[in-house]
Amino acid sequence: MEAHTATRYFQPIEMTNAERLEVSVLMDGLKDAHLLPENINLGQFVAECYARGKNEYMKELYRKD
Repeated sequence: MEAHTATRYFQPIEMTNAERLEVSVLMDGLKDAHLLPENINLGQFVAECYARGKNEYMKELYRKD
């Protein structure tokens, strides 16, 4: 393995059935508004939401420095 090769680790995001339903409804609404690709699945959408949220937290930390 080369030193510049990145390894990605995926941890499952635990959600209740109610949370899954809420996220699914949101995802369907975003697809209907053409703000998400039609072929994205729930797992991909949840991972994208996590990444966007993480980036927002990182921005907040940067602003406080």
